[in-house]
Amino acid sequence: MSTAKMAENTGAAASEQRRHRAAVAQRLVDLAPAAVDVLDWDALDQAPAWLSLPEAAQLILQARIGALLYAPELRLWIDGPRLAAARALLGDAVLDDLLTQPEAAMPRGLVRSPRIDHAGEVAAQLRSAGLAVLLAAMPPGLLRAIVIAATGATAASAMSAALAASLIARGRALGQGGAQPHAKAVAAAAGAAAACAA
Repeated sequence: MSTAKMAENTGAAASEQRRHRAAVAQRLVDLAPAAVDVLDWDALDQAPAWLSLPEAAQLILQARIGALLYAPELRLWIDGPRLAAARALLGDAVLDDLLTQPEAAMPRGLVRSPRIDHAGEVAAQLRSAGLAVLLAAMPPGLLRAIVIAATGATAASAMSAALAASLIARGRALGQGGAQPHAKAVAAAAGAAAACAA
């Protein structure tokens, strides 16, 4: 690789790092202005990519991940209002992909989530469950504590960071025809977590 090409790659990486820092800093300023005073550039560099997403994109990601956790329950819904609320929140492709996954691909028992009895609860419950997974993927520390406080989350899920990362990847893939490859990894991680809990 030429020196010019290496310099170009280094410049592009530095530019992406600055963009990430700026987006995370802006997001934190929007959520918790005082929090920015206690964070440094290193903390911003360690922030997960999802934290730099615009609010609307974060909410979509939270809902998709939450839908994965609620998938076994969603598949049992027969009432129109809850299904319509899920479809409006997730979109046709995502919900159809979720509902047509094989039973073995469904994550079960990963978290204790409240039952969703009414259509008005769908968005809040799916997003709350998804946010808990996103937080679980973050290393414990000041940044995660600030994000928990700023988002109003009660806590990160108790699942491992690796399992959370797998669910995040599956949530991103929903509706794009790519959710299936991650199903085995989630099932294996869930089995290992269950074995450890026993």
